[in-house]
Amino acid sequence: MFSKKNLNSGLFIVIIFFLFGLNMPVDAAIHELQDEQDVEFRYEDEYLLKFVEVNQEISALRREVNNDISEIVDEAGLTMDRFNQIARAAQIGALDETAFSSEEIEAFNQVAPMVNDLRQQMSGMTQAIIAEKDISSELYQEILQDYRQDPDLQEYVRELLRERARQEAFERRKQELIEEKGLTEEEAEELIIRRSEKEEREN
Repeated sequence: MFSKKNLNSGLFIVIIFFLFGLNMPVDAAIHELQDEQDVEFRYEDEYLLKFVEVNQEISALRREVNNDISEIVDEAGLTMDRFNQIARAAQIGALDETAFSSEEIEAFNQVAPMVNDLRQQMSGMTQAIIAEKDISSELYQEILQDYRQDPDLQEYVRELLRERARQEAFERRKQELIEEKGLTEEEAEELIIRRSEKEEREN
């Protein structure tokens, strides 16, 4: 078991203040982070973030392929619902002209190979996406199943994404200050904190 919500690094405290001001005292911020450590999940943060990246890419791929399939089926004069009904009937050997017209069956026979080809391509591309992120298909499916069933895991993943966004925003701002003003990393971080404090006082 890996201890989760262990996000209480010094950089995280700095980022909290940078993005949200100084309404929360340092002691309170540290205490809150320490409380969150009690929540445990089976997966390392690294793989949860990889899972999200994979899922986003697969979802985008699925939308693109499904749009292509819909266009092919539509051009054949069928709706997706009707195509799927015929496909199910064909699968169980119940495809005859009592339930479907000869025109529908002919249209289905014309486009079914193209649809199957697209779906096979999508399956191969899905596996490639998973492999590129250095996560196994088994682990991806395991996380996906748990994610769908566990609201706590869903919230934790959302917090991981928010934390990553905060870190990225902080690092971008720090790099801008280093490049614009020739500051060291420590000087840039200190300047960010001072500006955050000033903005908090003015507000």
